Amino acid sequence: MEEINNCRLDKVDRKILYSIEADAHTPISELARKTRTSRTVAEYRLKQLEKRGIIRGYYCLLDPSKFGLTVWKLWVSLRPTSPDERKQFFSYIEKHPRIWWYAECAGIYDAVICVLAKTPHEFNSFFNLLQDKYGKIITNSSILINVSFEFHRRGFLLNKPSQLIESSFQEKPLVKNISKDSINILRLLSMNSRISYVELAHKTKKNVKTIKKTIDELKKSGVIVFFRPSIDATKIGYENYKVLLYLHNPRGGIIPSVVHWCRDQKNITAVIFCVGPWQLELEIEIDTYRNLCSMLTKLKNNFPDIVKSYETLLITNEGNFQLDLIDKIIRLK
Repeated sequence: MEEINNCRLDKVDRKILYSIEADAHTPISELARKTRTSRTVAEYRLKQLEKRGIIRGYYCLLDPSKFGLTVWKLWVSLRPTSPDERKQFFSYIEKHPRIWWYAECAGIYDAVICVLAKTPHEFNSFFNLLQDKYGKIITNSSILINVSFEFHRRGFLLNKPSQLIESSFQEKPLVKNISKDSINILRLLSMNSRISYVELAHKTKKNVKTIKKTIDELKKSGVIVFFRPSIDATKIGYENYKVLLYLHNPRGGIIPSVVHWCRDQKNITAVIFCVGPWQLELEIEIDTYRNLCSMLTKLKNNFPDIVKSYETLLITNEGNFQLDLIDKIIRLK
């Protein structure tokens, strides 16, 4: 089992991480202003966070619904098997063009897999193929549809409540096609969202003004959700958990009241709205399991008539953490 690297961060490092969470494209001059350091210091600190693997990269989060895609969530339990069989299973998952994101877990499920499909028939075809290939090691499964997501800042970096980065997306499909030029720009941003406008112009053979206009339009239409850094919280002493939340009669103002509570918690980094056996999934980064239990106890105490039960799962390995959607779309076509 890989040990958590409890790497200490000083206040400057924490402010840099907190600042780029809302926009990975934040310029060095702005990072220097927010951390009250020079440009040289801010740039050096950022490079060190990258070098240490705390920042794994900078990516462009896109809304799958703008490409006519629904995200299906497949949770599976696997029977005890040989390391080679397990490795083959996850290798297949990682390379499949329909898999947007996946993770290995410790808990009632062994894996969670986000599957991209335009129709229930496409998902069913994928699931049937998966069962044909690996049904002998899959002992149980649950299927949900991700209705929408919202991402929060890591409030624990500055010991403050988390702040909403982006409210629910994946709700309104796009009514027009996305041009080939836009796809080319999105592909470059998906690999590195800190790429400069000048470099984008050079690589796409377009002028800077056109590049800026295209990106602004993609943001306005909701194709681009936001530019996100991928931060490995295990490098700074935090474990990554999924909490599956079962609610009593989730209607009217019930789910919003729980979600607003979640936004005030410094360790809840995302809330996912689901249709399936449970109604909400929480993504939580926290230093100890004891503190996780304390938070969830407070949740149940605050909403005794709403929260029916919950399951906690430790994320032990995360795949496709960059959430690259463009590559998947190109391969699916």
